[in-house]
This record gives sequence, C-alpha cells and structure tokens, in this order.
Amino acid sequence: FNSAVREHFRLTPGQLRGRKLAPVENGLPLELHYRPPYDWAGVMDFFSRHAVTGVELVTPEAYQRNISIDGKPASFSVEHRPANHALRVVLRLPDASQMLPVVARIRRMFDLDANPATIHAQLAEDPALAPLLASFPGIRAPLAWSLFESSVRTIVGQQVSVAAARGVCSRLAAACTARNEVATFPDAASLAALGDQHFPMPTRRRDALRKLATDYSGRDACLDLASLADYRGVGPWTVSMVAMRGVGDPDVFPSGDLGLEKAWAAVTAPGEKPGNEHTCNWRPWRSYAANLLWRSLN
Repeated sequence: FNSAVREHFRLTPGQLRGRKLAPVENGLPLELHYRPPYDWAGVMDFFSRHAVTGVELVTPEAYQRNISIDGKPASFSVEHRPANHALRVVLRLPDASQMLPVVARIRRMFDLDANPATIHAQLAEDPALAPLLASFPGIRAPLAWSLFESSVRTIVGQQVSVAAARGVCSRLAAACTARNEVATFPDAASLAALGDQHFPMPTRRRDALRKLATDYSGRDACLDLASLADYRGVGPWTVSMVAMRGVGDPDVFPSGDLGLEKAWAAVTAPGEKPGNEHTCNWRPWRSYAANLLWRSLN
C-alpha cells in the first residue's frame, strides 16, 4: 500500500493528509493484505445476495461499487489475489486526498483485519461448529459501507427475505437517482425527500425509515447505534444486525433470526435453537459464529 502511494503520488501516505490532490479518474490500483485463510467465496456470496441494482455489481471474481465523496461520484472495484494474500482494489476518486478514509472503509467492509487463527481456535471448541469451520476456512463478517446504510438495509429487511429487501433498496436507490446521474446508495436527505409511494413496506417500517432519514438529513455520519435503538420500530434484532454490519462488532449474535435458527437446527437437532447459554461459549467471536451458520445455508 505504502509503495503504491509513493509510486503514484511521489508522497508518503502521511504527506497525503490534508492536501488537495487531482482526481484519480483512471484508477489507482492497490493491494490490501489480510491474514489467510480468507473465505472470498463466502464474502462474495454475501455481497451478491445484498447487491443494490445500479449501485453494486458482484460476480464471483469481483465486487464493483459506486460511492459519493463530498457529493461527487466515485467508485472502486475489488478482486481477490489469493497468491498474495491480498485484495486488489482499484479506486476512482474525485479527490485523491480521500484515498486513506476510503481504503479504511473498504478494509472494514471486507473484514481484512480479522485474525482467523484466533477466531478458529475459539469457535472450533464447539463440536457443532468445528465441521463448518473446516468447510469454510477463513470465515469473515462483511460490513455495509456505513452505519447509516446498514440501518436502512436492516430496517427494510425486517420480516422479509434478503431478496425482497434487496429489491426495495434497489427501488429506493433508483428513486433517489436523477436522470444521467450515477446511482449510489441513498443518503438521508434523498430518502427524506421521497413520497410514500416509494416505500413498499408496512406503515410502521416506512415511518421508522423516514423519521431516521429526516432526523439525519445532511448528517448521515452522525448516526450511532445508541441513537438508532431509540427509534420506534427498531427492535433488538435490528440493533444486533446493525451492530454487526454497520459498527463491526465481532461479538454479536442476533437472537431470533430465522436463518440462524434453521442453520443451527441443521447441525444439531431439528427444532433446536441456539440459546444464550450456548452462544456465550463463542465469545468474543459470536458475529463470526453467526456468519458461519449463515454461510452453511448457502
């Protein structure tokens, strides 16, 4: 990473901070390393099932996404370089000085700082999880681009399938994209400006989403988990999912999640649910146990 920055800009990463730089329009390639193993197929499966049409494009080989930097369109793509224990990222930014925070968010999205050996050692003590760890080495807990985005996705996804939630998010993104503009995931101000007809969901869910968008219009980055939990229509499952997918908490297990209950019953006994006493044995890596169980369904 440091070498690529010095080669492209003739500056160190530290010298980039605070400088106004030219756009990186043709793409700046970087390699972001991880501790192996890395479950690339599982991460791609997650992003593929949640991909918002027009905003994200996911294939088994690559992830591509449009983002907004200070109101200007930007994008990045990610490919796997297993021989290098790295992901190859190509950034296209309106201002290269934004490279470091964008890279940090990509590292979080793809969970590149996880220590799979430590996680495996803890979870493998459970005989129900050990076979899954062997089948899916290097399990990761991928994140959304931001806490606000994760909150929107999770509220939309309450009591509906992943495919249905993806469809609604895609409709919201399309409704928030003006003609000839590049589609990005809707920010709070754009969502707050939409009429009721753009929210194909129960009234309570729509009201929670619109109030959240209105309250954080123009200040999406100010949302935190504690504030989200205070909203009417936001229950424990939603808070747990946003803690995992928006905050990156490694020790969350969303109780009552139907997918997790189905996966757990498949590796234990029909009808059995993962109780709190059992999941406590997975601490401090319950988020990875949850991702491992979801992974086993796919």
